[in-house]
Amino acid sequence: MGNKKKYYDLLKNIFALGFGLVGAKGVQFLLLPYFTNVLTTGQYGVIDLVVTFVGLMVPIVTLELSDSVLRFGLSEETNKTDLIQCSTIILAFAALLTIILSPLLYFYKSIREYSPYVVLMVVLQSIRVNSSLYVKSQNRVSVYSMDSALTAFVTAILDIYFISILKIGLQGYFLAELIGTCVSITFLFFVGGIYRNFKLNQPLDKALLKRMLSYSIPLMFNAISWWIASFSDRAMLNLFFSESEVGIYSVAAKIPAIITTLLSVFTQAWIMSAVREYEKERNPIFFERVYKIYSAFLFISVAALSLVIRPIMKIYVGQDFFKAWYYIPLLLFGTVFLGISNYYGAIYAAAKANLLEIKSTIICAVSNIIMNLIFIPHYSILGAVYATALSYVIVVIVRILDTRKLMHLKISVLDLAMSSALLLALVWLVMQGNIVISVLLFVMLLAWKVGYYFYEYRCV
Repeated sequence: MGNKKKYYDLLKNIFALGFGLVGAKGVQFLLLPYFTNVLTTGQYGVIDLVVTFVGLMVPIVTLELSDSVLRFGLSEETNKTDLIQCSTIILAFAALLTIILSPLLYFYKSIREYSPYVVLMVVLQSIRVNSSLYVKSQNRVSVYSMDSALTAFVTAILDIYFISILKIGLQGYFLAELIGTCVSITFLFFVGGIYRNFKLNQPLDKALLKRMLSYSIPLMFNAISWWIASFSDRAMLNLFFSESEVGIYSVAAKIPAIITTLLSVFTQAWIMSAVREYEKERNPIFFERVYKIYSAFLFISVAALSLVIRPIMKIYVGQDFFKAWYYIPLLLFGTVFLGISNYYGAIYAAAKANLLEIKSTIICAVSNIIMNLIFIPHYSILGAVYATALSYVIVVIVRILDTRKLMHLKISVLDLAMSSALLLALVWLVMQGNIVISVLLFVMLLAWKVGYYFYEYRCV
């Protein structure tokens, strides 16, 4: 029963966390056709630049507080009132730092006009992210999931109202984001029960504050590295070409981003299971079996999606954005390796191997920048796609080698290499329009993964 409970707990957490996230991403998925029909490629490019920029600033100004909130919130030894008080101090510092740094936005021409919205988005997103992770750490997963769905729904309604009815364009989009975030913070504060422990009229636990910062600050560099890996392509496309290329690339990246977000449901649940298992038994069999099932799901689902992405995009996005379909299969190939890297990232977290995790993401970021500089001037959007996919492959190789220092996992390099070769060939043929042979390769990939899984199962 003990062994089965590990898998049961993992599945339970996946479904619990997935409920709200699937609802939220479902709303965003339905909104993409709307945005690509009412906005120009340049306008959509600006939105993506702002959203990605905010994603960088939140971990920097908060010193990646969210990791500490989750980690210390999960600990029964932590006083929750002290945790909230320390978090509030750091968030107040983050808001002040954001305001002080805001004049620097003037030098970023593409988003200069929307700098007040950027500042407010950074401040409010910082509060929201940390509030949601606190609620999650208190095992209120249903509230955490409801918040994701509620925020997405409110923001979507406001997007349509501001853009199509009031016709205020990008300002309407950013207003919808700000109001939706405020609704989320209010919901989490009251329904999530944060108000019960929100007491600032008591002495500050300086020791806890120091431990939280010691834990989170190193991970800030990890978050920055991931951001660089995801943003440098957009920044360089904007530098060498224009916002229109950024808009096309952003739409192409949207489908893989949705897949990545859905995979984050597994990642969040997997971290919880990996930490418990690593601290108790460190039995590699559990880790190995989860990897085999997870990797098979990744390769097969991405291959199947690649086969049908062109007709989907034909009816899914506006005509000006349709050409984005060409770049999606190769981005999906990179998404497989991003998913695998997240699997290994949970082992880093379980072993508290922060430095190894930071090293791997820095390598990913640096390699992404170098390849963007090489490929983008010559291949434009396709160059950014090459750089993104290859950087994720590199980070997986680094993490496989690093993980051997933490625990011995019998994960077949042959299986990873063969699956990758079949998927890459399938992706390339889809991009060339050769669907017949692509389908044959899909069958071969499916046969390989199923056959290999049963072979390994018999050998255990």
